[in-house]
Amino acid sequence: MANQADKSSVHLVPRGWGISLIWATAIVGISILASATINPLFGRYIHWDWMAGIAPVSFILILAAFRRRWV
Repeated sequence: MANQADKSSVHLVPRGWGISLIWATAIVGISILASATINPLFGRYIHWDWMAGIAPVSFILILAAFRRRWV
């Protein structure tokens, strides 16, 4: 067991902005598409005022999460 590296000493380099942008765009886009598809099936209309606030904030948080390797 002495040969195992201490996990706390491993430093991961942040991902590139390009990969992070692609993932964040895909996840937020799929969320908006799902919302636009599912809400009318339940007889509700999309609350675009909510999506206008949630989508940009989600995009920024997901972008940061992928960039800093939190996920």
